[in-house]
Amino acid sequence: MRPVGLTSVTFRQLSVDEIIALARETGCTGIEWGSDVHIKPKQLDQVGQAAEACRLNQLAIFSYGSYYKLNQGLDPDTNFQAYLETAVKLGAPLVRIWAGRTASAQADDDFFQKAVAETQRCCDLAAKVGIDVAFEYHRKSLTDNSASAVKLLKAVNRSNCKTYWQPNPELTAEENSRELEEIRPWLARVHVFSWLPDNTRLPLAAQEAAWKNWLTLIPREIPLILEFVKEDQPEQFRQDMETLQKWLPYNTCL
Repeated sequence: MRPVGLTSVTFRQLSVDEIIALARETGCTGIEWGSDVHIKPKQLDQVGQAAEACRLNQLAIFSYGSYYKLNQGLDPDTNFQAYLETAVKLGAPLVRIWAGRTASAQADDDFFQKAVAETQRCCDLAAKVGIDVAFEYHRKSLTDNSASAVKLLKAVNRSNCKTYWQPNPELTAEENSRELEEIRPWLARVHVFSWLPDNTRLPLAAQEAAWKNWLTLIPREIPLILEFVKEDQPEQFRQDMETLQKWLPYNTCL
């Protein structure tokens, strides 16, 4: 079965139990838990409770969406380690990090090399407990386009270093397809949403043609994680998840 689910930050206003209930109701197979509201680092008792609740509801833990950001003065051995210990307790196979908050076009070589070294340390720590590290694929970071993302992934050169993908609303559907193809060898997770270039959120069905094409490029085993629905409404999530599940036969990439 194609892994589909939600990222908890879509509904920061909901509790952990409410997130789980919504996921179960809508046929999700898993959840990406965010570190800012629902699964905060080091609160291990609460983390254990959430993990058990997911197990009882037959929901996989797709990933732990941390807000660890490179080149922000953080120490992997302290700051990332806290996220890593939480991921272990949660049962997450992957921790998401951010490739800084500077656009690749504005990042000089020193910034890039520091990001590489910091990522390598994060990956080495994660490898000790069998966990992958993956970059958020996001504007205003070193993974704001495929050329920069591939350069970073190759420079880090760790087998457990991977990346997410999500469409850039400022690009055409065809441009996004090319970016997806270029980072596909490192692809770990996909964030699914439907936005206009000005970040206006639409029902997922509004970008049906684009998503059906992108699904043909995404390997079947990669979790599709629905994110940031129109007006942050659970009812919109229900509609979007129904739409996404109808599209799954269009995924032909093996």
